[in-house]
Amino acid sequence: MVVLFRTTAISLLLIALAAPLGAQEAREATGEKFAVHLGDETVVFVREGIRSLTAQERAEAITQRLKRLVDNPNMPVVKVVVEETPVSSDLRVGDTILVSVFDADAEGLGRSRPEVAAVAAQRIEEAVARYRAERTPQALLTALGQTVATLAIAALLLFVFERLYRRLQRFVLAGWDAQLAKVEQRTGSTFRGAQLRWPLLAFTRLAHVAVWVGAIYAVLSLSLSYFAETRGIARQLADLILVPLSGLAREVLEALPGLAVVLVIAVAARYILRSARFFFARVADGRVHIDGFYPEWARPTQRLVTVFVLIAAVIMAYPYIPGSGSPAFQGMAIFLGLLGSLGATGVVANLINGMLITYMRSFRTGDLVKIGDTIGVVAESSLLATRLRTMKNIEISVPNSLVLSGQVINYSISGRPTLSTSVTIGYDTPWRQVHAMLLAAAARTPLVGNDPSPFVLQTALDDFYVRYELNFTLADLAQMPLALSQLHQSIQDAFNEYGVQIMSPHFIANPEAPAIVPPAKWYAPPAMKPQREAPPPGKGG
Repeated sequence: MVVLFRTTAISLLLIALAAPLGAQEAREATGEKFAVHLGDETVVFVREGIRSLTAQERAEAITQRLKRLVDNPNMPVVKVVVEETPVSSDLRVGDTILVSVFDADAEGLGRSRPEVAAVAAQRIEEAVARYRAERTPQALLTALGQTVATLAIAALLLFVFERLYRRLQRFVLAGWDAQLAKVEQRTGSTFRGAQLRWPLLAFTRLAHVAVWVGAIYAVLSLSLSYFAETRGIARQLADLILVPLSGLAREVLEALPGLAVVLVIAVAARYILRSARFFFARVADGRVHIDGFYPEWARPTQRLVTVFVLIAAVIMAYPYIPGSGSPAFQGMAIFLGLLGSLGATGVVANLINGMLITYMRSFRTGDLVKIGDTIGVVAESSLLATRLRTMKNIEISVPNSLVLSGQVINYSISGRPTLSTSVTIGYDTPWRQVHAMLLAAAARTPLVGNDPSPFVLQTALDDFYVRYELNFTLADLAQMPLALSQLHQSIQDAFNEYGVQIMSPHFIANPEAPAIVPPAKWYAPPAMKPQREAPPPGKGG
């Protein structure tokens, strides 16, 4: 078996290469060491240089001399002899000097020069003997046998693993399916078993692939390590795979205390959020009463608490996240923060406006409101936007910034609000007649309520006409657009029947004949007269 000298103090031996006649003084140590190789084995290290050669050049020269030595068929037995000179200890094989050890080489090891030279000679002999023994035909046959045995054992183990894996997979999935069925039943099919089953399948398949990859790597590495010529490749495979994995495992172990703190923070945040959800649910359904805190505030307040708890948890856990102190992690956090600060200006404004709208209680879900020019029922009021469902069953999302900056009319807050519509009539028409016609038109409109009764106000005396306002209530506010349309139709019919001209659009001069539509033309083609016509104003109904 190959002996690794890097794990011992003697492996730091500094060897000086000298010429056969006349050694040179060793140069000052550089602190860097270079290995002398024989095959895939490191024999010794060289740290010191001499005047003409660096430490690296000396190590390469020694390596070449050893290679020529072991490849020489005329020297079946290698015997290294140490010859002492006044300035060096020379390691000689036959007539060839391999290495010369100087006093400077021995000083760094705390040993005498002859002791260092004797150890170096012994190691060279052992390395040459192993090099030749591992490349004999018998060694090759042994390596082939070991490779065949390794492949057979690996095939057998993988066969057994496949049989056990299928049974274990069926057992695990059967138990998992039973649990998923309970989850699906308890959540009312919100979470379906098929959706939750695939992560477990993916995990089992990943474990299956990992076992196969590990087995293939082990077989390949062992097979390469049996042959002296490919043992270096096996070591490279280990450095390529095992070293990163061991580093990762070491980092994971070092990060375990921090991950434990993160886990504690996550569990604490989870229980706080569950408690807040339970408490605000009781506030929302009226089981818990807080003076000055309305039930409709419960859900948005819970959202705010959730946001604040999550932000606090992230801030507390950040220093304990593995890699949080690395420049890459910090740079990514700064980049994300910059993107958030640049792109979230409108979002933050809407969030603040949404909170103000919520706690101002301008409207609630289900109220009929008018925001700007849009009339609809509030379907949802979130922190970012308010969704309205119009009378045409169209949902419109209004940003909260527009809601707060504009006028909001809530028709539902007072139960049955008084609505109005106006007409402008000339001064030559008696106002009492106009009042009567407007009230008659309201009476002819089925959707207009009678409790309280409609009434008329004269809101302005303009230059050319009087502005009359008909005020009324509706039994069903959801029918407001249809009710206004029917009321306008009734007003047109009433004024046409009595020959009174409506002065809108803007009045310029009195026409020769009033601008009215006589009853005979009310159903001009393609309009069709209904079978039962409503009675004219003042004549019943």
